[in-house]
Amino acid sequence: MRYLLTTFGCQMNLADAQRLRGILARLGFEETQAEEEADLILFNTCCVRQHAEQRLLSRVQALTDLKRRNPGLLIGIAGCMAQNHQATLFSLLPLVDLVFGPNDIESLPDLLAQARRGRATGEFATRGGFTGEEADGIILDRPFSAFVNIIRGCTNFCSYCIVPTVRGPEVSRPPDEVISFVADLVARGVIEITLLGQNVNAYGRDLGLTEGFVALLERLQGVPGLRWIRFLTSHPRDFTPAAVDRLARLDKVCEQFHLPVQAGSDRILALMNRGYTRDRYLDLVRRVRAAIPGACVTTDLICGFPSETEAEFEETLALVREVRFESAYMYYFSPRPGTRAASLPGLLPEEERKHRLARLIELQNRISWEESQKLVGRTLPVLFEGHSERTPGHLLGKTRTGRAVDCAAPPTLIGTIHPVRIDRARAWTLSGTLVPPA
Repeated sequence: MRYLLTTFGCQMNLADAQRLRGILARLGFEETQAEEEADLILFNTCCVRQHAEQRLLSRVQALTDLKRRNPGLLIGIAGCMAQNHQATLFSLLPLVDLVFGPNDIESLPDLLAQARRGRATGEFATRGGFTGEEADGIILDRPFSAFVNIIRGCTNFCSYCIVPTVRGPEVSRPPDEVISFVADLVARGVIEITLLGQNVNAYGRDLGLTEGFVALLERLQGVPGLRWIRFLTSHPRDFTPAAVDRLARLDKVCEQFHLPVQAGSDRILALMNRGYTRDRYLDLVRRVRAAIPGACVTTDLICGFPSETEAEFEETLALVREVRFESAYMYYFSPRPGTRAASLPGLLPEEERKHRLARLIELQNRISWEESQKLVGRTLPVLFEGHSERTPGHLLGKTRTGRAVDCAAPPTLIGTIHPVRIDRARAWTLSGTLVPPA
């Protein structure tokens, strides 16, 4: 039996994909990249933006002929879109055989058995957990790097976001369990981990811990054999000055900080229910850069939020100029049914939202390029992740700050960290020369 797994969306979904692959392997499945070879085609979905849902609908509808030729083929939809739309997906997409949410992953064996007899759905649990997540029960895309979920769900209820509805409230993984899980991963050869949560800074709050996230990082610092630690995503409201100061003392924690600001206007931030002001955010960035030399700060930005004025959009542009993010995920506002922002008055015409996004992208791209040029001539440690698709004989890796680097290097270096001198820089990716050992 063979399966084809396609994952949309955030790193949380990539972590869920690790678990899905492990479960399918235990059931005797092998992975394939060819639709024609698959007995199961599974889509691990996102519902944060409408575009992701439209891509999923198109992908499933394109399987009509294949399903007709192979009636035994099972097609499944997992993840946040499945949780959000639940059984209505069967009427929307008649080709689909099974549907289950992100909190139902461990029920996949039973769902597959049901789907062979007829359509199957998960129970759509509204509260996530970590039952059944063992290091030997996941399959990694890269054997040296792993995603580690430390907190599921979200209780922030940003007015534009559907995630709390589909992922449920925050549930933290017990610290001892995280440490054991990571130690087991390192024993398998993992040298880099990325800790995941909708808001990692809230880790441990439901367990009664104070500064539970940074305390967890301090314990992970002591895991022998672990080289690099990353984390996503931070909520600026919950990232305290004390946490910044303690992080600065942990040399395994990479200098990569994704701090979604979303907007530069206090009024818009309040409408978004973000819980911080422009000045509070700018103070956090200043503290991070003062305490952690070389810190790379990236962000998320939404322009054209309902009732946003031109002057308020200019505040966002001014914030981008002041902070000088190394990169940003940028979007124009798109109403999501089920969120409070979808019913806010003052929706801007789509052309205006697109125009503002174009201006924002132009500014950020220029800043990203300028910041990249500052790295030319420097020598940086690079974790080589695989072969470069663009340049034969080159490997592709990433720096501690998450920047992509390509350079000529032997395949034996994949999964190892080596110094690279940066020769050329684009907006985000870098090219360099391998520095031989002294």
